[in-house]
Amino acid sequence: MVLLALLRQSDMYGYQLTQEMEQQSDGALSMQEGALYPVLYKLQDAGYISAEKVLVGKRMTRVYYHLEPKGQIYLDQLAAEYKAVSSAVLRIVEGNAVGTAERKAEE
Repeated sequence: MVLLALLRQSDMYGYQLTQEMEQQSDGALSMQEGALYPVLYKLQDAGYISAEKVLVGKRMTRVYYHLEPKGQIYLDQLAAEYKAVSSAVLRIVEGNAVGTAERKAEE
């Protein structure tokens, strides 16, 4: 989800994605490049992102990743699910959840 959200901001290459993830999360999130590329390939195979090779300098190429419309839809779904789950967890952790025993007592 984080990778898709970063690509929503702009097209990025792999190393740039890892740096942005760490910077935007104030160091709370990080990902090694070795773990990054298998995820990018799966997202690409699913049609959520696309890749474009760009010549940088005379010999070096970078692969820039781009969020596709299908990926934006998927990101929206993931974000909605994440918000619902994290909200439910917070209610329990903070003690604001109405439990089964309390509901039965109210009836």
